[in-house]
Amino acid sequence: MKYNRREFLHTLHAGLFSFAGSGLGQSLFAKSDHPGRRKKMIFGWTTCLTYETHERKLGFDYFSHLLDEMKSHGMTRLIVMMASHGNYSPGNHGIAWPIRNPKLKPQVDKNALNAFAETEFFSRIIEKAHRLGIEIFMEIKYLGMAGLRKSYPGVKFLTRRDESPAHSVPVDANEVEKEAEESLHICHDNEQAHTYMRDKIADVLQRYPHVNGIVLEHPSYFGDSCYCSSTREKLFRDTGKDIYVIDKNAFLEWKNIQIRDRLIDLKTLVKSINPRFQFGFYSGFSPRDGNVAAYQKNRGHSIETLKQVGLDFVMPYCEGRHRERETMELEKVIEYLSPLKIYLHTTIRRNPPRNYPLPPKDPAYIERMIRWGKNYFRENERFMGMTFFNEVNIPEENRRAVYEHI
Repeated sequence: MKYNRREFLHTLHAGLFSFAGSGLGQSLFAKSDHPGRRKKMIFGWTTCLTYETHERKLGFDYFSHLLDEMKSHGMTRLIVMMASHGNYSPGNHGIAWPIRNPKLKPQVDKNALNAFAETEFFSRIIEKAHRLGIEIFMEIKYLGMAGLRKSYPGVKFLTRRDESPAHSVPVDANEVEKEAEESLHICHDNEQAHTYMRDKIADVLQRYPHVNGIVLEHPSYFGDSCYCSSTREKLFRDTGKDIYVIDKNAFLEWKNIQIRDRLIDLKTLVKSINPRFQFGFYSGFSPRDGNVAAYQKNRGHSIETLKQVGLDFVMPYCEGRHRERETMELEKVIEYLSPLKIYLHTTIRRNPPRNYPLPPKDPAYIERMIRWGKNYFRENERFMGMTFFNEVNIPEENRRAVYEHI
């Protein structure tokens, strides 16, 4: 009897025969570290409690339905962004869980259902996900929020050589976006900024101790940064050199050590709360010129220092920027990140958010990327699978394309 992909998955869930033992099932497996065993490719969504939800207030019913949908299509991992950033999603801005640390309360998103104890629902989503065999990870960004300076008045932001912000609010920004300026990239060389990140991560993990782990986006340097007073002072203490005279390569080496040490500190914090928490990190991108090593090193993400952190996995960016060369550039990134494990962040939005221009994605693009991912998974033992972003802001045809081809 022959099965198509969808029929096969339904048969699997009914328990009629062993997936691992069938020829079709083995086509979706790669070698594991244990002889005689095979690992299954991970597919999942990256979604948001509030980011890009527009006028919708998504609650338990929405995410409960998503979990059922994931289960029926064989998805096993859900990553959830726990905050929104008004510079890209003006309808919501701030932290979207019930805060315990009073220093974080000025940053709460008052429009988020999950931000208040009486309407909090994410804990029930975690429980249901685990009953269904779906892992839950929380995504936290190394960014501030409006209200940050109220509790951390000495915080600094990434700054260029000419002392302009590395990221700035557009001149035509609306009032919400202007107010969200404090959500731009904080400087990890600043002690108050890093204390804030420790406070934020501890608060969310203590609130939700039963998740599988956390994925951190940033810290990173961007372009010609950072030249804020905290970076200048720290560099001089460490090297005895002024930032404007130090050798460029020596400055790059120093920046990578700073990122490494911040990541080690945050990983240590995460594991101290629960040793079983996994710690993932967004890194890996091929720039326009294709020089992956130079780009990574300039961000502070050289493979030499990332290896020293002890990350459970890294998440390179697949955003369609390279058009027909996307898969070739991805393979360069993944090769550069060896020997780290890879879980690919795959953007499939048709309409990118304001201030973040990306090529629109359609079902043909999604099919091509999934077909490449399956083939690459069979060839590369470090490749864990793919997550698709942003689940709350994709057209129905893109959603169907994911489910039809995974």
